[in-house]
Amino acid sequence: MIKRHRRFILSLLVGVALLFGVSRFINLATTLERFEDYPWPDLWLVMLFSLGYYLLKALRWHYFLGVIDIRLPLHKSVLVYLAGQWFAFTPAGEFVRAYLLTAYGYSFGRGSAAVAVQVIFDFLSLALLGSISVFRYHELAGVVLPFTGFFILAVLAFAYGPLIVHRGHAAEELAMNTLHARWARFYDRCRRLLAPRCLAMGTALGLIAVVDGSLILFQVSQGYQIQVDVAQSAYVFSLSQLLGGLSMIPHGLGAIEASSIVLFQYAGVDTANAASAVILFRLATVGFSLLLGGLSLLALRTPLGRCEPGQTGRAIMNSS
Repeated sequence: MIKRHRRFILSLLVGVALLFGVSRFINLATTLERFEDYPWPDLWLVMLFSLGYYLLKALRWHYFLGVIDIRLPLHKSVLVYLAGQWFAFTPAGEFVRAYLLTAYGYSFGRGSAAVAVQVIFDFLSLALLGSISVFRYHELAGVVLPFTGFFILAVLAFAYGPLIVHRGHAAEELAMNTLHARWARFYDRCRRLLAPRCLAMGTALGLIAVVDGSLILFQVSQGYQIQVDVAQSAYVFSLSQLLGGLSMIPHGLGAIEASSIVLFQYAGVDTANAASAVILFRLATVGFSLLLGGLSLLALRTPLGRCEPGQTGRAIMNSS
């Protein structure tokens, strides 16, 4: 536990150091002036895209829960997903969603499989969109395409490797004999969530969400009259988010900002304009997600999110 908190604090410090590093290469006074020049009446469209981004992820979450026999009404599973955003800056904050599911009688291990696979699909969707965009902006193709190929192979090996090496039920018996029973069940649920149909559905919903995220960045850029198109926005969004995720810093703090500004600069965008757009983009996504998370967490304590009579008992019978 102490080591985990140390890693968390170290990650935040690294993120803050990156932010300070970026500030040395941009004119903060000019950036703030440009920030104030944004046409604020147009912000509603940015927030609408941002809401759609998180709702798409919540719908994918609801679909995954159903695959592993977690039966919740749509509005409750959406509230659980959004509530998890409130804890995004805490150590292993993603897994708070699995903990919230225990209030409905489902084990932490069962919910953890959905959380883990959500993260896999987030990386996969970003890598795929980044790979598509580098065919037009091919400067980083030598890095992005091999990473995407390796990641896809790793996912397929994780999901289907044991079935290829040990056919049929022998794979399940091997897992039960070589792993702790809980880990074996966790792995089995992850495999179910990576089955062909789920793989196609999860990737489709993930790509739609990533495109939506790119539209948020595009809309913010248009407000600052930055001359980029949707393809360039997808290029900047997917690669910066991917780098932020790989940094292992909560919400990619510092890593996403730094990489976004560098990618904008490479596209010929003025540094101050790029920094202002990135700041507003992060406020409209990360800041808005914290607001959604707090409101959803409160809603879970109301009749809207409480268990229905008999629901907990049925869930416990099916939660092992």
